[in-house]
Amino acid sequence: MQEVIVMMDSITVGANIRMTEAVTGDYPVGSTATILYIDEMDNVFIEWSDGKLSKFSDKQVI
Repeated sequence: MQEVIVMMDSITVGANIRMTEAVTGDYPVGSTATILYIDEMDNVFIEWSDGKLSKFSDKQVI
């Protein structure tokens, strides 16, 4: 499972996030994404700047 590390205090739909630690070769440090949706299981769905979608737990995003 991938882990997304960003510096933020809370998760808000529509917020733009920036990777602060490289966790995958596809998205290096500085990559940006937008939070699209948070479901009832606290999964956070994001869209990367290249249009690809990913899902992470709320703990991985914070």
